[in-house]
Amino acid sequence: MNSLIRFFTLRFDRTFSGHGRTQFAWLAGVLLLFFGFIYLISWFFSFPEPTDTPSSNSGTEVPMGRLLQLICLFIDPGSVANVPAELRWFSLIVAIMGLLLFTGLLISVVSNMLERHVERYREGNISYPLEKHVVIIGFDEMVPMLVLQICTDPQYEDCYILIQSVQPSSEVRNRIHTVLDTEQEKRVLVLHAQRNSTEELEKLYTTSAREIFLIGESNEYDHDSLNIDSLQKIVAIHRKKSNCPRITVSVLFEYQTTYAAFQVSDLAEEWRKQIDFHPFNFYEEWAKKLLVKRHYGEENAKVEYPALDREPITWESDRYVHFVIIGMSRMGVALGVEAAHLLHFPNFCRDKRLKSRITFINADADKEMNFFRGRYRHYFDLSLSYYRNMEQIEKVHTILPNQIYGKEVNFLDIEFEFIKGQAETPEIQQLLAQWAKDPQQELSIAICLNFPPQSMAMGLYLPDVIYDQNIPVFIRQETSSALLDMLNNRIKKESLNRYSHVYPFGMLTNCFDLDRHSTRRAQLVNYIYDFKNKYKSSPAACPSESELLDGWNKLQVALQWSNLYCADSVDLKLRSLGFGTTPPLRLTSEQIELMAEVEHNRWNMEKLLLGYSKPTPEEEEKCKDNAVRKEYKTKRFVHTDIRPYYQLDEGTKEYDRCISECLPLIAEQ
Repeated sequence: MNSLIRFFTLRFDRTFSGHGRTQFAWLAGVLLLFFGFIYLISWFFSFPEPTDTPSSNSGTEVPMGRLLQLICLFIDPGSVANVPAELRWFSLIVAIMGLLLFTGLLISVVSNMLERHVERYREGNISYPLEKHVVIIGFDEMVPMLVLQICTDPQYEDCYILIQSVQPSSEVRNRIHTVLDTEQEKRVLVLHAQRNSTEELEKLYTTSAREIFLIGESNEYDHDSLNIDSLQKIVAIHRKKSNCPRITVSVLFEYQTTYAAFQVSDLAEEWRKQIDFHPFNFYEEWAKKLLVKRHYGEENAKVEYPALDREPITWESDRYVHFVIIGMSRMGVALGVEAAHLLHFPNFCRDKRLKSRITFINADADKEMNFFRGRYRHYFDLSLSYYRNMEQIEKVHTILPNQIYGKEVNFLDIEFEFIKGQAETPEIQQLLAQWAKDPQQELSIAICLNFPPQSMAMGLYLPDVIYDQNIPVFIRQETSSALLDMLNNRIKKESLNRYSHVYPFGMLTNCFDLDRHSTRRAQLVNYIYDFKNKYKSSPAACPSESELLDGWNKLQVALQWSNLYCADSVDLKLRSLGFGTTPPLRLTSEQIELMAEVEHNRWNMEKLLLGYSKPTPEEEEKCKDNAVRKEYKTKRFVHTDIRPYYQLDEGTKEYDRCISECLPLIAEQ
């Protein structure tokens, strides 16, 4: 008996907590059951039989059949007055039950359906069959600004923006509400779901979407693994649909090691048929924003960052860039690596002592240095680096390159220095002041401590000479740049003050940019290489968009990244030739040759940081065989062109010259 009661009550509770159609089904079932019951009882009573003509005595209308009379009594209590006296008690009971069951229960079910529908919408449990929409999977601090960018970007027109998240939908809407106006909010839909469920992902209708942003949730332990799992399921969904168009998917990786792996590892061919894969990392994005794009914000709220070289470092210059990073956090390491990709100048071609220097200052610099050197071991195998413990000020330890390379080392134009100590100690403060007074250095300081208030305090209490000399100080902030914007009066464009060259960066809300400016430049770099390889000359004009995309989509991921880093260096190269924001129509042969050597210096650093290595003398001998050289390059990441520019053969140099000759063409993009 208990099991029977449990079965029916459980089925009832599940049904009435589900969709409206099941509630209607229950209502119809109860009504039919009750109506069948009273229809059977009605046979114990004598109901007027229907006739074809009105009664001659009463003049009343033709009596209806038993069933129709019961229906009228059930739905219209006023019909009780028209039944014979002997049926009125039974008719009254039927009318009362009709009021309770039909009218009352129907109103309850309908109102419950409406309330449930509104509740499901508020909770994000309703999916809609959208088309040409943008899908954002996951929600963190950067998503509101990403949504704002999409809403204000003309290329997205008035498309819907569908956000899937495990966070409460009301919280997601409230945080979106703070950055959007009323009309923009109408374009945003929220779906509460897990991103690692195929069933939930299918509700996003990604096969008919125009773009996907796979962000993930904040503070997840296995963030990157979940994003990869979700991406795999999206690819599987798209593969099931015939003639599904290729879609752009931007994927956020929280850890730089995961991000770096996708810089050299290609996607499976089946995946590339379905998606255009764009991995990005919060720290790497901010490093590019600070050092390459050199601005954040838009229109009146736009803040521009100074270049690390400030004044162009030309072939004749005796100056060098010194970038000091306080704190070897993930942000600090990202800035250091990006600077190593970027800071290549022509005066090194004249004087090999004029290297760009990147200095890390950290309380645990010895441990962090070992990790950093291990991660980029192929660079440190070829270059001198320096370590200094500020408790032993007089001792600077020079770390030599790997002896297996013999004398073929130390030809790179970047050098790293690691200093162990607290940046607020008098010894390091004195060292910073000394660097600021050195006229040969172009000093910049980035403070990347993990605790933002500590970074702020550090940045505002550096030696006075740093502020007096207008040395740029970049301070990592997490949530808002409002305090520094107020201190330096940059937004209001007021006169300079003590903190006018102190800049905030690293805010969680200003990370990802929809601007594909650098990607288009990288596509053009790839086209130039292909053109050179095919026609043995440089192109004179930019090809069509479709031709650029076609060549880019066929390219391996590692080569795509190589082209992106090359594109990032274009503006700095033209600056070092003395050109401002307007590129020249063409370069002279001397300028082309100089920039070719600078490009190869940059390329050397790029390959070493991406995991390639220079061949040892023994490997050099083996690589004289073309088949072995190809195998070493593709499988072992050993590249025979990692060497000084003067040691390259003329055929290889021609590719560097080709890119250098096309710098004005790339800059136009």
